[in-house]
Amino acid sequence: MKNNHSLSLTFLIFLLFSQLTTPVTPVAYGENVSKIIDWSKKKNWTTSSVARDFAVSFDKKKIFILEQDNKVRIYANSYNGNRLGIINVAPTTVAFDIAPRGGMLYLVGSDRSYTAMKITYRKENDTVTNKSIVQTWKTRTRPLDIAQSFDKKYAFILESDNKVHVYTINGIQKKVLPVPFGTIAITVPSRKRTLSLITRNRIYKSIRIPLR
Repeated sequence: MKNNHSLSLTFLIFLLFSQLTTPVTPVAYGENVSKIIDWSKKKNWTTSSVARDFAVSFDKKKIFILEQDNKVRIYANSYNGNRLGIINVAPTTVAFDIAPRGGMLYLVGSDRSYTAMKITYRKENDTVTNKSIVQTWKTRTRPLDIAQSFDKKYAFILESDNKVHVYTINGIQKKVLPVPFGTIAITVPSRKRTLSLITRNRIYKSIRIPLR
């Protein structure tokens, strides 16, 4: 029995020593890796041309991609990405956003243009049946990005003067929000009165929207 106890004690000491001497992989400062995030690949398909901007409908059924050949292609959010329609856009188009269910397409161009386009779909397969321009007007300066409010009443347009200009759907300017220098992209989270942005020097910022 004594020999067995000695062996057991020796084994425990060995385990303890090996744990103490095993090198620990350092975690980068400030890095928080979530175990909840699923990084597995779900869908993978190729676009028709090089992508420049994209948006996904709120119901996740449609994917809109502004491609380098001056077209917005609408794809089904499926495993093969079957195409639902093609919208020809001006060569000056730099960015776009959509209405929550994809019934409206909002485009901005380097020629200071804003265009709101209505899109209709077939009920049986969601393919595009018609498209028509319902609004067009000029922004104050050259646009860089656009985020349309969830209720479709306001257009938030990041412009080259380092400001986000807030317009009504028919082009009346309501607010001007200064943003950090080097801001390259903006978004308005669904149903929230906040404007989120990211800058070229790695800053993320969220701003309360004073729309009254």
